[in-house]
Amino acid sequence: MDDEVKVPNHIYQMSTINALVSGLYDGCVSLSKLLKKGNFGIGTFKGLDGELTLLNGTFYRTKPDGSVYVCSKNVSVPFAVVTELENYNTYNIQNCTSYEDIRKELDSFIESKNIFYAFYMEGKFNYVKTRTVVKQNMPYKPMAEVVKDQPMFEYNDVDGYVVGFRCPDYVEGLNVPGYHFHFLNKDKKFGGHISEFSIENAKVYVQNCSCFRMELPKNESFYNMEVKDRNDEITSVEK
Repeated sequence: MDDEVKVPNHIYQMSTINALVSGLYDGCVSLSKLLKKGNFGIGTFKGLDGELTLLNGTFYRTKPDGSVYVCSKNVSVPFAVVTELENYNTYNIQNCTSYEDIRKELDSFIESKNIFYAFYMEGKFNYVKTRTVVKQNMPYKPMAEVVKDQPMFEYNDVDGYVVGFRCPDYVEGLNVPGYHFHFLNKDKKFGGHISEFSIENAKVYVQNCSCFRMELPKNESFYNMEVKDRNDEITSVEK
């Protein structure tokens, strides 16, 4: 696939979630290169320096205090998932009182649990609970240790945007099975990784992604990484 061409229904991913959870936080790809892969996505920054949200071609960084700002494209990231959000179906949902209710509603919009989906929501949210990660210094600790001290934030009756993906169960170790969402409020002043939320009403954009391309880090840390089952850690960190 041409590196310079953005293709709807294709997902590009840098690195594996297993590598990230293991503590491989060095940057592997620049934001400028990511933007050549798509206009929509999520990830984190070098050294776990905040949550990354890509919306409409603009990169946003959520800082440890929950605030959000536009990020320069010359920085690098250790992990990211992006697509060109263009070829989607739209739905409306309302009165979903929990993340579990939202999952069930979103599941009704997909035709198969065996392919990838990009999800974008805009609307009114009764409640959003988010977290962000704090910048780490060498030597890096595994993420399960890092998130023990992660800042958590709660917001009520807020307009905003949800950006994320649904991945098939068989991607364990490569990505997070199920749903993984980031939040930005309407003014893009605060946000983060969603731990829990409820929806008053929202428009939902759903794009199936039947092509998945992953690029692996080209560094000694990844080459020498101990490969082991980290699914329990991934669940505790990302869900």
